[in-house]
Amino acid sequence: MKTFSSSSPLFVAALAFFGCVGTVSGPKAGQGSGAGGSAPPAPGSVSGGAGTSVSVGSTGSGGATLSGSGLVGAVGGTSVTQGPPATDPGRVTLHRLNRAEYNNTVADLLGTTLRPADAFPADDPGGDFDNVSDVLSLSPLHLSMYQSAAQALIDDAMTNTTLRAKLVTCDLAGQATAMTCARTVLTSFMPLAWRRPVAAADVDSHVAVVTAATGQGQTVEQGLRLALTAVLMSPHFVFRVELDSDPLSLVPHPLGGYELASRLSYFLWSSMPDDTLTAAAADGSLVKTDTLASQVDRMLASPKAQALVDNFAGQWLYIRQIDDMQPDPTIFTSFDEPLRAAMKSEAQLLFRDVALNGAPADTLFNANYLYANSRLASHYGLSGVTSTTPVKVTLTPDSHRGGILAQGGFLTATSHPNKTSPVKRGKWVLNQLLCYDVPPPPPGVQTTLPDVGTTGTLRQALEAHRANPVCAACHQLMDPIGFGLENYDAIGAYRAQEAGMNIDSAGQLPSGGKFSGTQELSSLIAADPSFAGCLTQKLYTYALGRLPDKTPTQMDGQTLNSITTTFRSGGLSFKNLLKSIVTAPTFLNRRGEPPAP
Repeated sequence: MKTFSSSSPLFVAALAFFGCVGTVSGPKAGQGSGAGGSAPPAPGSVSGGAGTSVSVGSTGSGGATLSGSGLVGAVGGTSVTQGPPATDPGRVTLHRLNRAEYNNTVADLLGTTLRPADAFPADDPGGDFDNVSDVLSLSPLHLSMYQSAAQALIDDAMTNTTLRAKLVTCDLAGQATAMTCARTVLTSFMPLAWRRPVAAADVDSHVAVVTAATGQGQTVEQGLRLALTAVLMSPHFVFRVELDSDPLSLVPHPLGGYELASRLSYFLWSSMPDDTLTAAAADGSLVKTDTLASQVDRMLASPKAQALVDNFAGQWLYIRQIDDMQPDPTIFTSFDEPLRAAMKSEAQLLFRDVALNGAPADTLFNANYLYANSRLASHYGLSGVTSTTPVKVTLTPDSHRGGILAQGGFLTATSHPNKTSPVKRGKWVLNQLLCYDVPPPPPGVQTTLPDVGTTGTLRQALEAHRANPVCAACHQLMDPIGFGLENYDAIGAYRAQEAGMNIDSAGQLPSGGKFSGTQELSSLIAADPSFAGCLTQKLYTYALGRLPDKTPTQMDGQTLNSITTTFRSGGLSFKNLLKSIVTAPTFLNRRGEPPAP
């Protein structure tokens, strides 16, 4: 049987025709999503960042109401000055699917178990997350791997009986019906793959590929495979496309229903909209606040909401880093793969209680229980746990556990391979929980501490290090927090002494709150107003796929303040926080980008 190779003239011509050959990239890391710096895209196209535009078709109807908020409050240790309501909802750069989104999307679209994106280049993070569109560039290597992935996915879908029955619902083998069937398959598949209605001309152009293939002696099925591969290599699949009717206009406009469906589904599921969400986009109901709220409830009840645990919490709480931990095996001989897996499950299950099971967000710090199997319980010195799978364990006051700051996974991920790191632990708390921006050390400064021997503790070594005034400015913020966690070694085992000396776990937060030990530190963070604001900001960044812009004309600052105020007054309900974000004007609206001055 004759097949098309990647170098086939017809294959290359088809991909070029569908706009798949070239490099698409967003602004450089750190450039705001509303910044200029490049020539504007042509009218009728959607901006893909600096120097990029992709021509696209209609995304359907839909509407939303644009409104602002003048509320003022602390957001992650910062505040926004009172002033007139801002009116700029910002814009999201053309958003390439990251690796998790690609794998989830092809699984939902085709039913495949293949995970081709695992082999793609790693996605660069921006603002702590790998779904920030400004840094999701597209390289020639991506294009090559997208081609290989698309071919493998279509081959899998067409050769697996179950998957084929889902994709091909007509007679593709009959001589009289084959071309009609090919059109039927494309007419059904393209709107799903592109996550919006498609024009008849789009279907026609893909049917033309089938016709061209048969003209070169191929079967209709071979031509259809080529056309389906092109669908998956199209920018309409690889990117989450949002349109501006005038790409140069700063006038805000509501997202279309299908665009909003994609924002919502990739936020909560890291995947494409399902049939229910698509139907709400089609009938115009999705843009209503009550519909959005009900969709959040429905979507959180789905197994696909695990994506919030894997991709939001996985990055925010460093749960992903647990997979990469490599404690020194000559020092920590008890660390093994079963313990690593149990630590990861413990962190995920506690976050699930907050995100999906209704526990208030401060449960992350003051939980009087944990999830452990017998391996983790033994590591923690807890008795009575015999299960090989994680179970909920109620803690006694003297257990030295409870909350993420006492979890072995976090404590190991913020340690060095051979010893603890009060600096890394303190910086993590400041950055991830309180949104303090701790700058990197100045160039040329010695950051390596001498090995701690039997004559002193790590705390003593760091206190001597802070005697250097160049180091003191940042270390006086980080170290006192990390000292509160020094009762746990570099794999999270509890200890009362170090180097034969009692551990001093007293410390202080930048806000002035003093504590001694992890439990008191956890309680202070849970009650700190900056925590609610910081979690809001982290989730908002992840939801929109862009960094907040707190300049006076932007709605981000006032929107964050309003959402944070509601989050605090509502008892720190994570589900309500999600609803506040997806009904915010900055989630429902966007604008174009003017040319650079």
